[in-house]
Amino acid sequence: MKHTIYLFLILGCLHSCQQKPAAEVQEITTITDTVPPMPVPQGMVSDYAGIFTAEQVKALESLVLEYEKRTTNEIGVAVIDSTMADSTGFEDFTLNLASTWGVGKKGKHNGVLIVIAPHLRRIRIQNGRGIEKIFTSEETQQVIDSVFVPQFRTGGYFRGTSAGIQAIIRELDQQQEQK
Repeated sequence: MKHTIYLFLILGCLHSCQQKPAAEVQEITTITDTVPPMPVPQGMVSDYAGIFTAEQVKALESLVLEYEKRTTNEIGVAVIDSTMADSTGFEDFTLNLASTWGVGKKGKHNGVLIVIAPHLRRIRIQNGRGIEKIFTSEETQQVIDSVFVPQFRTGGYFRGTSAGIQAIIRELDQQQEQK
């Protein structure tokens, strides 16, 4: 009698531990397939929304590459389109993008990623941990509010981005001189 009870318990456990039917597995796969993959960087300036001309992209890349040569700090720019993030997921998207792209030197965490979303009228700057020590979130927000936003309001995305990058470079240079 004892053996019969154990046999039923074992069979019951085996039955409940079976794999899910293929239809349920397919449903889960379909749900995860709807999450768009992270975009691949096109260079130090990746304009997926088409707000910059080719010459403007070259000018911005020249600015950040010259700074990188001088300091090893990296500055990247990503202009995203409406298929990449919505207003509720924008901050998470920018953090994931910075992490996925790996802006900054390995071990130094000395990268800055500027993410512009014209369709959301938002901008976010993600600083690497090494940069956060010398360029705080408050200082980053001041640059956004005083340099980027006024130009963006009038449609001057290139002027605002160029001036914003230059302001970030000045801030980082000043902070590094003081240390």
